[in-house]
Amino acid sequence: MKKVFLSLAVAAMLSSCSNDTSQQSADQAEMIHDADGHEHDETATTLSNVPLDGPIRKSENASGILDNYLEIKEALVSENSDKAATSGNALAKEFASFDKASLDAVQRASYEKLVGEALEQAEHIGESKGKIDHQREHFDALSTSMMSLIAVIGSDRTLYHDYCPMYNDNKGANWLSSNEEIENPYYGSKMLTCGSMKKEIVPQ
Repeated sequence: MKKVFLSLAVAAMLSSCSNDTSQQSADQAEMIHDADGHEHDETATTLSNVPLDGPIRKSENASGILDNYLEIKEALVSENSDKAATSGNALAKEFASFDKASLDAVQRASYEKLVGEALEQAEHIGESKGKIDHQREHFDALSTSMMSLIAVIGSDRTLYHDYCPMYNDNKGANWLSSNEEIENPYYGSKMLTCGSMKKEIVPQ
């Protein structure tokens, strides 16, 4: 009987993800015009709440930070808490050693303001080996910080802003990926493809 209830619960969750994702796709199709007459996606802006509307500059200096962030993401997808912890510690070191000389004065000030939160989340992930649910909570906050950071430090690669509508009691959560396919770091194998791609970020 327990197996029946479990199967029904999983089916309900998958259905909810599918319905939410479909609704988001419909919402994204509703474009509005801003004061300058340009179309923009109001829903995506509301959901992401991060400054990724403008162009992201091409920068090789961001490679170490992005490598380790994406390794955390992949570790959570594959449910490898030990690897997530190792990559979290490595990311914390990258934040501390980042070459701020590559930034102008305004960018440097923004980096200093943003990196503290990101560093704290990376350290928490590193300290939480064996506690993957806790690591995922901090990855949620880390991803929000990362989206703001890449607007400052740039990116050395094309990234994809992905969104899961179900995580955190249906409040939703964002993450960055280097591939177009949805691989959900918040649920792993339970709901690997739950979510949608909100934006392709191509550095210029």
